[in-house]
Amino acid sequence: MNGLWIVLAAAIGAGAGWWIARRRPGAQPGQLPVSEGPPLLEWILRANGALGAWLESPGRRQVARSARAPSSSFDEIIQARLQQQRGSDGQGVERLEAGTLVYASLDGRAAGLLLDGRVSAAGREAAMRDLARLVDYDRWRPVLADLAKQQDTAGESVESVAMRLAHRLERTLGVEVCVVVPSMSGIQVAGVSLRSDRRLLGTVVEAGSPLEVVAAGQSDAISGSPMPFGDRAGDRRHAGGPGYVCAIRGDYGTVGAVALWTAGGAPPSGGTELAELNRSLEIAGPRLQAALERRDLADAALRDPLTGLLNRAGLEQAMGLMGTMGGVLIYADLDHFKALNDKFGHPAGDSALVHVARLLGRAVRAHDSVARIGGEEFAIWLPAAPLERGRQVAERIRQAVVWAGWRWEGETRSITASFGVASWPETCGSRENLAAQADAALYDAKRAGRDRVVVAPLSREQVSL
Repeated sequence: MNGLWIVLAAAIGAGAGWWIARRRPGAQPGQLPVSEGPPLLEWILRANGALGAWLESPGRRQVARSARAPSSSFDEIIQARLQQQRGSDGQGVERLEAGTLVYASLDGRAAGLLLDGRVSAAGREAAMRDLARLVDYDRWRPVLADLAKQQDTAGESVESVAMRLAHRLERTLGVEVCVVVPSMSGIQVAGVSLRSDRRLLGTVVEAGSPLEVVAAGQSDAISGSPMPFGDRAGDRRHAGGPGYVCAIRGDYGTVGAVALWTAGGAPPSGGTELAELNRSLEIAGPRLQAALERRDLADAALRDPLTGLLNRAGLEQAMGLMGTMGGVLIYADLDHFKALNDKFGHPAGDSALVHVARLLGRAVRAHDSVARIGGEEFAIWLPAAPLERGRQVAERIRQAVVWAGWRWEGETRSITASFGVASWPETCGSRENLAAQADAALYDAKRAGRDRVVVAPLSREQVSL
């Protein structure tokens, strides 16, 4: 068994083992007949003696029901509750007519169990722990599936190489790992180990941070760095403590960097560990370089050359994958951009656009898409996200634009942006109207005074629910 399958076996074993271990005498397999459904949901259903189990994740909806479950029409009520919870991370309990709903949500995913109304407090707590583990495991599922499909190094993606490197180093050195690579929008997180927070994937590290300095080829390694990502929230999404940052080299120079949270942020001690680090980087470097070259070639037609974000064609391609789960489209427009260009010149305008593009990239998660679709107009696509999450993301970006400021000619200058938010199916009956609705909401935001978020009104079908 090679290293990849060890990682997969460990992850899948961890995902299933705790359900099997938690089966209590009162909830033995076979006691509750279960309809055909995803195995993990069936296991968690049986382990908790639940009436039903639901999982809502980007592009997927799964259900497992016991023989004692209420009618299938009740699924719609549960699914509506979970859709509302997907916009925030947390856990909770809700009393329903059919029983007690226990739910957990994380990273755009939500899972729920419908328990008998007489369940004890200890039973609710056990169910909540299982749900928290389920959604955490589910967010890793696409990554593990991608690694399983890309066992051959020929044609593998940048993310696949980075994830393999992160997993190998975590397994052999026993430390948390993050891998970054250059992208059009800056130095971007492309791989994290299983101990790390997957929400880091796709984020751009801060300019001047240790990871940016090393990945840009300005230094070979930095020891004892308290904030490898820079002075921003991303550094709070790992185990904590200082990190050791070192370069990943290809045939023609530095192609990325890796951060390892070792004791004191020091280089791995001992000949064996240091040799393993060097060997892993030596293997990954040329593969990462080849993957970056393939990515850049494929992305050229779908990327905006100034900001590195998707262009309109790239956004349309990303939205074409929405399937039947819908999502949220946010339109954003820099306020008074023409006046900025006239006052400071076009180089200043380009600088402001790049600045805002980086803020947008940091505000979304790995499966979301950000595009520059016009001169000063941007779009953010949040697949399978509820409308409320879209409003929260837009408001968070609006505040970030205001508070981050924009530096030009040695001074921090104030800029603002306006936002329009639309959702299919919540605000429009067909996805073909999504862009028009987001644009209309953006127009309303600018007409109302700018520097604000406007959400499109709910569709008649949603209002009548």
